[in-house]
Amino acid sequence: MRSRRQQPRVVCCVNCGETVHGRANSRGRGPDIAWYAHCHPCAALVADQMERLDQLPDDSGVQLHRCRRCGTGRVCRTGWRTRCHICLDERSAGYALAAGERLLARVPHEPALAAQVRRFAGLTEEDPIPVRAAAEFQAAVALGSELDRRRRDGWTDLAGDVHGLPWCGERTGPSSHGTWGVHDRCGRWQQRRDRACPQCPPEPGDRSFAALRDTPYLLYLVRHRGLLKFGVGRPARVREHLRAGAELVKVVEGRHADVIAAEARLKLLTTPLRKWRKRRMPGSFGRGTEVVRKRVQIRLADVLPDGRDVTDLFGASTRRAGATSSARNRESG
Repeated sequence: MRSRRQQPRVVCCVNCGETVHGRANSRGRGPDIAWYAHCHPCAALVADQMERLDQLPDDSGVQLHRCRRCGTGRVCRTGWRTRCHICLDERSAGYALAAGERLLARVPHEPALAAQVRRFAGLTEEDPIPVRAAAEFQAAVALGSELDRRRRDGWTDLAGDVHGLPWCGERTGPSSHGTWGVHDRCGRWQQRRDRACPQCPPEPGDRSFAALRDTPYLLYLVRHRGLLKFGVGRPARVREHLRAGAELVKVVEGRHADVIAAEARLKLLTTPLRKWRKRRMPGSFGRGTEVVRKRVQIRLADVLPDGRDVTDLFGASTRRAGATSSARNRESG
């Protein structure tokens, strides 16, 4: 019996859906980026999307990159190519937008979700929601949830690598370059695992954060000299900034899922500092993630309108500091 020759597997560009041929970086196929095949035009479109930060240890075998559009970080193996977890582009089509189409199907039945997506994309109530904006929103929420599973008190500047983003709206495979962060006690970038920092003795009560959708969570804004920092976390994280000398502007409490979406919107609205003087920032600011100049207008109520203002829970002294900072930065409601 004659054996039939095995047919070659059809491979498509994950971003635009066009069929590609051959191996990665061949004449008929562009380089593989963020775990997926790309055609040459799509690969060229995001060639300068990410900037390398050179902050991880030299012997780590990975590099930290930051999106030039939204400021989101992503870890990638040294020598490999990556792209933003969230941002799509004008060639994104078909499969790349399927997560956005699924989310849009829920919008007519979930007004709160529709409001979240519109805030994320900077749309009014009358504006239709583009499929691309819905897909990017889904990717941003998925990334926030993945990072929160690795979040612990005493660790900052978390950045990871989620297989499947930005196109699938969720993690689609176990392959990853790991999640990295800075341990506050020793100031070292380390890969986050289900264990304590190997350089430091264990801390009492150290435990993983349970990323539950309806768990109360905080979105905060603090000020130090000419800088503003926003972020998410629990009360201990806010107090850490205050102990380090920062002034409280506002703290809003909401559902975990809503807070994560609100932070993603803030990242799109603001451009992180490209250069900063480390000595001007308190140690709790870490490496400057989510730090902008004080002239940037940030209103937490715009991105988390259903949140509860809990600024007063952090004491009378911080209320006075928050009031002064609030007036300076036109923070309201």
